[in-house]
Amino acid sequence: MSTLVEIEAAVDALPWEQKQELLLFVAERLRAQGRLPQPRRFSTAQVNAWISADEADMRRFNGGK
Repeated sequence: MSTLVEIEAAVDALPWEQKQELLLFVAERLRAQGRLPQPRRFSTAQVNAWISADEADMRRFNGGK
């Protein structure tokens, strides 16, 4: 495989799990080259607060149901 078109076709043929693994591999390489920022870290409390706010917004959107 030497062209982007060939690589894209090969990726399309991969199962979902291998596509995810490939994506993480590429992101790791880009980070190592200084091309991507490090992943952001959020506490469990922050994530839970966002989820609660999102669920409350959905309840309001659905008319309190």
